[in-house]
Amino acid sequence: MTPPQPQGRPGAAPSSGSEFVALTRSPGFWRIVGYAALFGIVLAFAALAFLGLLKAGGKWFTRPKDPGWFDGNLWWVAVTAGAGVIVGVLRRVFRLPAKLPGTIEEIKEQRVEPATVPAAVAVSLLSLVGGASLGPEDALGKMGGGLGTWVSERQKLGEDERATNALSGMAGAYGGLLASPLMATILVVEVAREKARRFADTLVASLLSSSIAFAIYFAIAGSTFVGIFDVPSYKYRDWQLLAAIPLGLVAGALGLITVIVIGVMTKLTAPLAKRTILRATIGGLIFGLVGVALPLTLFTGTDQLPTVIRDGATLGAGLLIAVVFAKMLVFGLCEATGFIGGPFLVMLFIGGTAGTAAHVLIPGLPEGLAFTTMFAALPGALVAAPFSLIVLTALTTQIGALQTAPVAIAVLTAYLAVSGTGTLMALANLARKPAGPAPASQP
Repeated sequence: MTPPQPQGRPGAAPSSGSEFVALTRSPGFWRIVGYAALFGIVLAFAALAFLGLLKAGGKWFTRPKDPGWFDGNLWWVAVTAGAGVIVGVLRRVFRLPAKLPGTIEEIKEQRVEPATVPAAVAVSLLSLVGGASLGPEDALGKMGGGLGTWVSERQKLGEDERATNALSGMAGAYGGLLASPLMATILVVEVAREKARRFADTLVASLLSSSIAFAIYFAIAGSTFVGIFDVPSYKYRDWQLLAAIPLGLVAGALGLITVIVIGVMTKLTAPLAKRTILRATIGGLIFGLVGVALPLTLFTGTDQLPTVIRDGATLGAGLLIAVVFAKMLVFGLCEATGFIGGPFLVMLFIGGTAGTAAHVLIPGLPEGLAFTTMFAALPGALVAAPFSLIVLTALTTQIGALQTAPVAIAVLTAYLAVSGTGTLMALANLARKPAGPAPASQP
């Protein structure tokens, strides 16, 4: 006897398993997958070269045993100022635009201008080797997105395929940067906000590219650039969900201050916009002097965070708070004076250091709780990527499943308080307004 057939809508095609394989039969799917695999291989070696040169070049920095007040060496200033000179010269020689799209902007636009990539990557490498308070994610994203865009334009692919290739290229470039290929995929897809019809293609392509890149990078390097932070474990308690709210609000306030500092530094350095070499030299000189006073402010911050976590109580709340605000200052200064780098890792450092300072000020607040919530919430206040930041925190700190709940509360609190209320947009609009009234027209 023939079994009864399932009933569907009148006129609808019979239900079958075909919808589960529709993705693999979509036009261009296997071509996108093939490009993603290629990007993963190429960008693994590109990331190895870039991050390897970065680590080797940064060995000039002799980390002091006690990174307290004025424990730096004055000769560091010669290195940072020299890096500024080179950055200025390279920007002039390569004729780089005064303002290049940032990491978040390029992910959202799903395109990177290939012509600017070689020069921007070279300047970024010199910036980071010279101790600039920026991250490598900008250069890596430009390499990945630029490769995806270049290949797509050379092959005359459609707009959708070009955008997907740009994003899968970025995910591949981040494969060796973060602690998991899953993290690279989530970050790119969440920030890009893909349309539903392209979401599945982009998700699969990005995961494949980042997984291949991660496998090659880890097999050769033995670790990712952003490793695991040894955060003290703590036992989950219900009150910690309430404690995450003020921690998220403080992180949101610090995120706003960071944006304000960048705006102020940009306006202060505007008169030097055409004097590229002088502007970058002054920037290198100043952040070098700040580094002598507070050595923890130099470089990206990923190598400095373990010191903050381990020695936070010894360093003291006053020093940690000074480091937080000094890091904001040099971050804004580097952004405004022509150095090239990403914001994510710097913001994670600022948030994590602020969390450790909160623990030192309030010993009853577990360090693991304060660190992880503010670590994620500060960038979460400015970037609409809550899931990425929660997963990033869980992977890089190895906290338990229950301990991610306060992190989620803090991230959402910071985002709603800053971006959700329109405060960030109002601040951006204010910064775009002219400094004074428009001149009267001449008769």
